[in-house]
Amino acid sequence: MLIEILKSRYLKVRYQNDIQNIRGKMKQCDLVPLTSAQKNDIQAFYQKMLGQNVPTYWHEYFFSRNGNFSVKYIPTCIYHQQIIYKLNQFGVRHAYVDKGIYDIYFPDVNRPQTIVKNMNGYYYDGQKAISYAEALERCQNLKAAVSKPSTEGMWGEGVRVFHTENGRMNGDGMTMEELFSSYGKNFIIQEKIEQHADMAKLNPTSLNTLRVLSYRDQNGVHILYVVVRIGRMGKQVDNETAGGINADIDIASGTILDCAYGTPAEKRIETTDCGTVLKGFAIPSFDKVVALVKELHERLPYFNLIGWDFGVDQNNEPVLIEWNRAPDLSQTAHGPAFGDMTEEILLSLKHRKNSVLNNL
Repeated sequence: MLIEILKSRYLKVRYQNDIQNIRGKMKQCDLVPLTSAQKNDIQAFYQKMLGQNVPTYWHEYFFSRNGNFSVKYIPTCIYHQQIIYKLNQFGVRHAYVDKGIYDIYFPDVNRPQTIVKNMNGYYYDGQKAISYAEALERCQNLKAAVSKPSTEGMWGEGVRVFHTENGRMNGDGMTMEELFSSYGKNFIIQEKIEQHADMAKLNPTSLNTLRVLSYRDQNGVHILYVVVRIGRMGKQVDNETAGGINADIDIASGTILDCAYGTPAEKRIETTDCGTVLKGFAIPSFDKVVALVKELHERLPYFNLIGWDFGVDQNNEPVLIEWNRAPDLSQTAHGPAFGDMTEEILLSLKHRKNSVLNNL
């Protein structure tokens, strides 16, 4: 009973945190209030879909940012409190999300080359176990590497891009012993990807990636949307928390539909920091990425909704960076996350249990 109470409290806290977060964002943007009729339409829609009213903060925020009103926007608090936990089985997530075991689930997929990985305190050179001393030795002189948490890292937290000389990192001079210690355990160090020349035109200092949201049901895997995430000039990561921007991609043509969106205070962004025009920009290997997502999603049967991050390398091939079991929804850039499948997905929740409250 105590465990169930704690789980319920966790969901309530997440709900309240989401509301506080959106209120903060709304204060930063030029807010366009919803009309009473629009609010009534939202509640009528969600009463029909979920049998409940929902906070309309998110609808108001997205409408204020992109000018497109829709009752189908997914309120983040509802998404985090029930939708994602009903679509995905969180009880098994730890066995899947560890980037250290991507070589088990995705052995045939183009991924960044592993230099060293730590899993539960044990070191590996890829698949073979090695000693701490061997792990350090492999990292003494690296031309270009990326380190990151391998389990529950979010929003680019803990990601470092660096090179080493005689065991010391560029910039702050941190030793590899200190880097290993800063993570403790469950981290991975990989070779930095040389991205496609066209992707580098968006921003040369960051790996600019595609975020693909896919949904699986009994009819197969559906691509709900694809956005390109672009870093800002001088930044090494493309995450929104680092100031990165997102632009929606036309799935039919593989080109950017219009502008990009950044922080809540920013208006429509027509060009990147380095001057590249966004509208109509063609994404290399876009069809390959989409086809690969449809194939790979079938390898993860406990997760019906997945956010995939892909780069495109210098050989014009998709590179799997990571997959996300509770992806943030890019509704400012794209619009309603579930699109034409919104009703189908929401109505399906009536027949699903909450995997946090019910332990599968």
